Amino acid sequence: MKNGADVIKAAVSGGVFSLADEVDTPQFTPAEMAALVDESHRLRKKVAVHCHGDTAARDAINAGVDSIEHGSFMKPDTLRLLKTKGTFLTPTLMAVEFIMGKIDTYPPAVQAKARAAAAARSVMFRNAVKMGCKISFGTDAAVFPHGQNAKEFKLMVDLGMPPIEALKSATSVDADLLGIAQKTGTLEKAKLADVIAMPGDPTSDITATERVSFVMKEGRIIRNGPPAAPTHARSTTDLPLPALMD
Repeated sequence: MKNGADVIKAAVSGGVFSLADEVDTPQFTPAEMAALVDESHRLRKKVAVHCHGDTAARDAINAGVDSIEHGSFMKPDTLRLLKTKGTFLTPTLMAVEFIMGKIDTYPPAVQAKARAAAAARSVMFRNAVKMGCKISFGTDAAVFPHGQNAKEFKLMVDLGMPPIEALKSATSVDADLLGIAQKTGTLEKAKLADVIAMPGDPTSDITATERVSFVMKEGRIIRNGPPAAPTHARSTTDLPLPALMD
């Protein structure tokens, strides 16, 4: 907080890339979780948690966290609790999708965890959509190269989310989660002119979001033309495993 943090994030279950734990094991006690959320909310800061496991997710939701990042192994009862409490789910489908595309390049322990998370997350996400949970847009970019974030939309739609709801997840829903809905997230008078445009209709072809041709940020035009050619920046997947946090 002293150094200017806008949000507090805790890793409350194991990770896919970490080699010293199972992916779904809880890493905080319910009391620790409650203290973390209480202190953060006293300071009027949001709390996000990296969480794959069902037990850890349930503890986090009961503690009052604002969002669950990943949520791969959440069971229907936990999703119902999430909906009741108004907690947001940020599924980060693209992260596991990218990992699965090069699964054979990882150590066996990581492969096993990634395969389990990939299988579970699809079932979890379909259930979350059917239940009407609040689903926010986030990608865990850096696990895969930046610039591919929009591919998350197609993954959401392929797993049963209506295209318009997928679009809202990255606009009005995210604004609600971040506590900035009063100034952005929808196109309304007195809000910031944050606008993107693309050829085609994303409600009939969600992949149109991958071909953005116009960007306006706070009323200033940032791009007005065809999408820029992809850069060849070093991918974080070239980094050693300890450098990958989730």
